[in-house]
Amino acid sequence: MPRTDSPARRTAALVAAVALTATTAAHVGSQPASAATGCRVDHAVTPQWPGGIATSSARQTFPPAPLLAGAACGDPTAATTTAADRPLAENDFPVVREGAHGDNRYTVFRPSDPRAVGRPLPVLAFGNGACAHTDNREVTRALTFLASKGFVVVDTGSVDGSPNGVPSGSPIPSLLTDAITWAGREQGRSGSPLSQRLDLTRVATAGHSCGGLEALVAGQDARVSAVVSLDSGLFANGSFGYSRSELRKLHTPVLFLDGGPSDIAHDNTRANYDLVTVPAVLAEQPRAGHVGFITGDQMTEGMTAVVHFLDMVLNGNPTARAYVLSPSGLAARHPWTVASKNF
Repeated sequence: MPRTDSPARRTAALVAAVALTATTAAHVGSQPASAATGCRVDHAVTPQWPGGIATSSARQTFPPAPLLAGAACGDPTAATTTAADRPLAENDFPVVREGAHGDNRYTVFRPSDPRAVGRPLPVLAFGNGACAHTDNREVTRALTFLASKGFVVVDTGSVDGSPNGVPSGSPIPSLLTDAITWAGREQGRSGSPLSQRLDLTRVATAGHSCGGLEALVAGQDARVSAVVSLDSGLFANGSFGYSRSELRKLHTPVLFLDGGPSDIAHDNTRANYDLVTVPAVLAEQPRAGHVGFITGDQMTEGMTAVVHFLDMVLNGNPTARAYVLSPSGLAARHPWTVASKNF
């Protein structure tokens, strides 16, 4: 004969089930927030079996769905804060400095764990002051800063300063375009820490002094989306074999950064800014001189301006755009002056 559970037995089973659910919910709630992929709401059902009755005709009601960061729970647009959402200037990742795999012409500065950045990393090909193509110790501090914000920086010069077959002293823009090609190989190389971690649609060239000439010429490459010229500019007399007519070949936004009247490149920088027809920013810090952004006290503020400019151009970040272009941004920071055009 079938067994009929008593009301007391059914009530005991219900209590056990509720207890199990509560224990499971407590376990889930104890997991780190980073493990969560959405939001969860637990709703306690009020017992409706007064006096041991097994059924009830009462209608159960549920509270409205709560909001998470202003969006409904379960809404795929619910806001979450990740490394990929915030401005690059707010990042501070540990950095690795290493020789470029298979090519001792370059030193690579990158976040030690590319996965921690939360999105594919942009690539920055950098040319050194004095067109130093072997020794990059002068720029190590500045490039480490840039890499800590989420860039992979490929710099001209062997990692230990050893001879690499490249002469120094004159611009070789192809070194920067070759650096972009190297990054493309690393993107597909099995076993590379950068394999499938790069965004080759977000590529920039940059350089200091003579390296800035390299960046301005290499920036004509179709793979480049932004250019940064630090204390640099093409000469009116065509020194080093590159005239100012090269500026008409640029197709991306350009940041010109100089250290004011004491910067030997001050007049040249201003003249280059005036001649370009692409969107451009001219930012000047008169205390920096020619090397303050690289080795001086102005390194952090100068490289921060570079990061915001690249974040604005490569990522379309509105916070970065306000920092670069708004009167209340970099221009409001004494003693900086900022001019822009074509934005």
